[in-house]
Amino acid sequence: MMTLKHTVGLLCVCVASLSLQGCEIVDQFRQQSAANSAASVPPSPAPLSGNTPAYLDIMNGLSTPDPARQADLFYEVEREYTRAPTTASTLRYAVALVTPGHPASSPSEGKRLLETLLATPERLTQDERTLASVLLHETDVRLKLEAENRRLLATLDDRHRSQANSDKRIQAQIEENARLRRALAEAQQKLDAIKEIERSIIERSPTPPGNRDAAPSETQSPPASR
Repeated sequence: MMTLKHTVGLLCVCVASLSLQGCEIVDQFRQQSAANSAASVPPSPAPLSGNTPAYLDIMNGLSTPDPARQADLFYEVEREYTRAPTTASTLRYAVALVTPGHPASSPSEGKRLLETLLATPERLTQDERTLASVLLHETDVRLKLEAENRRLLATLDDRHRSQANSDKRIQAQIEENARLRRALAEAQQKLDAIKEIERSIIERSPTPPGNRDAAPSETQSPPASR
């Protein structure tokens, strides 16, 4: 017969076995939960290498509406480029030049620098080459659009000038026609005045106009008889 001491020992062994199994189950559950959480979270993008964030900071700083900050930032970038025109300082200066929205922006000069940098791509990191290529493409498109806008504005100005000249010619013709009509009216008035004077003279004359030639012949003496 099993004694009380043996029964208690058996129960202790069972409880210890169940505890170990419970710990193993809990550990497996935790590992499975961690794996599921890792699978549900999208992988983080790879960080930009080199000085690429500095270039983006320059673009962000020059795009602010604060003119003082824009001027200070551009001055620093330009000073570094002038003092030591390395690949990195040249790219930073080109980025500052092609960034729109600040007074010192010069896309044509920035395009020239970007083309110079991309002519020796081995001096740039992969991220720097990508950034330079994208900025060069956008700058080229921007310059083409600005050139097209200037062409359209010049065409519009030419049409306005042509229209203005045409309006001036039309106005000149209108004024000339009005002058001729006034001159014609004055000439007609003078002609009417002359006709009125002639009519007044005729009306005051005692001899009817039709008998002016016959009157002298009636008063002549008859020819002498032979």
